[in-house]
Amino acid sequence: METLTKTRAICGPNREPLSPAFCRAWFCRALFCRTWFCRARFCGVRAQSLWLLLLAGTLAGTMTLSSCGGGSSNGSVVYNATLSGNWQFTMAPPADGSFLGGLQGGFLLQSNGSATGAANYAVSLPQLPYPCNTGSAAITGTVAQNVWTLTAVAGTQTFVLTGTLSFDGSTIVGTYTSTAGTSGNGAPCGTLQTAPMQWSAVLVPPITGTIQGSFHSTGGAAGLSNQDFAVSGSLTQAANTGASNATVTGTLNFTEPETNQSDYPCFDTASVYGQISGSSVTLQIVGPNQSIIGLIGEPVGSNGVIGINPVTFVAAQGGYILNGVGPSYLVATNACPGSLGSTGTAGDYGNMCLAVGSTLGTRNACQEPITLTPAAVSLTYPPPVGDTTSTQTVTLANSSLGSLSGLTLTFANVPATPANFTETDDCGPGGLPAQGPFNLASGQSCVITITFNPQCGSQCGSPLTATLTVTSPVSADGDTIFTVPITGTVTNGDAVATRAISFGAEGASNISQAQLLSFANSFANRSGHPVQILRSTSNRSFQDVEHDAEIY
Repeated sequence: METLTKTRAICGPNREPLSPAFCRAWFCRALFCRTWFCRARFCGVRAQSLWLLLLAGTLAGTMTLSSCGGGSSNGSVVYNATLSGNWQFTMAPPADGSFLGGLQGGFLLQSNGSATGAANYAVSLPQLPYPCNTGSAAITGTVAQNVWTLTAVAGTQTFVLTGTLSFDGSTIVGTYTSTAGTSGNGAPCGTLQTAPMQWSAVLVPPITGTIQGSFHSTGGAAGLSNQDFAVSGSLTQAANTGASNATVTGTLNFTEPETNQSDYPCFDTASVYGQISGSSVTLQIVGPNQSIIGLIGEPVGSNGVIGINPVTFVAAQGGYILNGVGPSYLVATNACPGSLGSTGTAGDYGNMCLAVGSTLGTRNACQEPITLTPAAVSLTYPPPVGDTTSTQTVTLANSSLGSLSGLTLTFANVPATPANFTETDDCGPGGLPAQGPFNLASGQSCVITITFNPQCGSQCGSPLTATLTVTSPVSADGDTIFTVPITGTVTNGDAVATRAISFGAEGASNISQAQLLSFANSFANRSGHPVQILRSTSNRSFQDVEHDAEIY
């Protein structure tokens, strides 16, 4: 416990008693807003011994105050909050608009009153779409009464930053100046700025803990567009060494605990390896044979990758999430053939949201508002013995903490004709089929029934497809469209009639008009016994064919 050397009034930097206004503006807002200290006029008066002990206990581990009558020789306020950690920097551009950027993110180490570390940086000119000076900047610094002065050497440009560390050590706010800089070819990149400009930095916690979230496909050769796949696993950040980044390792697992099966067709489990700098994270997805099968958050143009956007580790709903959109991951495996060179050639790509940590708020941060179970539908025709139709149900559930209004459901055969599949549901008001936007309360679900009745035509020899699509008003990763792919397979080449045959009512002595059937693709044997069908010959009556057909 920190103690004060004398029982005198709390004093300021020049050893004078602190004013009541100071107490209200600083102490009360910082620490004591809900305590009796805010209501007591304790500044500028002699404090009693008991009061001093209580105050010292409150301040213990936060700061040390010298007394007005002696003790510390300089009367300074010494904070125990440390500068050590991972920081995400934000630097305002100069007023003349001569350059953009600066320090991005990196790690600092504090040893008493000095600091060392490094941060990634990128400086660009307004007229150029890419940085003209990038790399890792070495940082050194010193502190005086909690005001830090940091010097960052970013290639040929030097930034001098002065800022105050917050009472809880979570932010730094201040101003900076810069020297002129050049790019690699000697061209101007960054200008001399002597007028102070604003900067700030936010402390980023270690990206260590369990993960829970999803990959939301938006395209790729595997054809998984708008499907959502749940993923779990863990991430671990290496120790802070004062470098511009720290190593991150972990696992991804798409296997559902209930079924021990994976809905994600590209892979079931994999490890990840990469780094974090500030809030920016880049990871490689590594397969069982140590080959790279995917990328997460690789910067555009990095390692030849085109079209993948950064992933950031940011606060959300009381926890932290690893989030990226537009797209933020690429995957290419034997099951999802493609290339990791660009989104145009990848097997799968899309958005992602991974909550890091095990608290309830963190787990909910990446929970999609709806679930569709199962994630895909596969039907066969003829139906199994004992069934009259080939059907499967899909359950749509509101998995969010609140009600969802304006949900929409659409169903489409692909191609649109013939209509090999039909859909019905009880998602509308009163359990009727949805005819437009509908609502689901938190935890409520409805059932969608898919029926496979192939009409064949020229497509009988290949799988038939359809798509069930649900649009939600919100989503965890920014993509509000969720789909369930539907496939149907005809298991017997002679399984389905091309059209229905109907004879009108006739008298006992009348003969119906003849109707032509194609035997090659006409009948389904739904019994448990073999059936022999004799081919027709010219001038043979129905009675002749019936007499010659032998049914076992």
